[in-house]
Amino acid sequence: MIFKFFAYCLTALSTLFLLWCAGWLWFAASVASMKPYDTTVKTDAIIVLTGGDKRVNEGLDLIAQGTAQYLFISGVNPKVKPEELVALWGKDGTKIAGRITLGYFADNTAANARESQQWVEQNNIKSIRLVTANYHMMRSLLNFRKALPSVAIYQHPVVPDDFEPWKEQFWPLTFSEYNKVLATWLRFDLLHKNPSLENTHS
Repeated sequence: MIFKFFAYCLTALSTLFLLWCAGWLWFAASVASMKPYDTTVKTDAIIVLTGGDKRVNEGLDLIAQGTAQYLFISGVNPKVKPEELVALWGKDGTKIAGRITLGYFADNTAANARESQQWVEQNNIKSIRLVTANYHMMRSLLNFRKALPSVAIYQHPVVPDDFEPWKEQFWPLTFSEYNKVLATWLRFDLLHKNPSLENTHS
């Protein structure tokens, strides 16, 4: 009887491990193949989550191309001003300087979503293009869709430098991010089933 119990536990754990491994491979493949949503589709705003120059520059490129009317950059160092980011961009920012807002309070993905939610609601934004690194996009979408359920969100992943599947940093980073995505999904599922816990996570 005890042997059967341990055999059952081992089988269950092995199955869960195989499912977890398959999920990681699926996540890594999704990250590697992720593409921006059609840029001919315009949105009310672009939201950039800081974490690399390529993300901010991509947001500035998009607003300069007329993809959206407003640009909100979340998680910026309090010492940084919009004109400094435009100067680092290195292009003519005359027409876009007054359409850029910086958020200074977010220090993680969940806080990015809350900070952006306040700005979106204050400005009556109905659709956004979300710009962040490709490996960070799934977790960002989970947080933003929870914070902004009535807002249309279009993904715009940016590929970091040297972040191809054959490069050394790809697999450790996708491994870490995959587990963060699972943890975020499980937390939201728990809060959905137990709304009374919401205040303890706010």
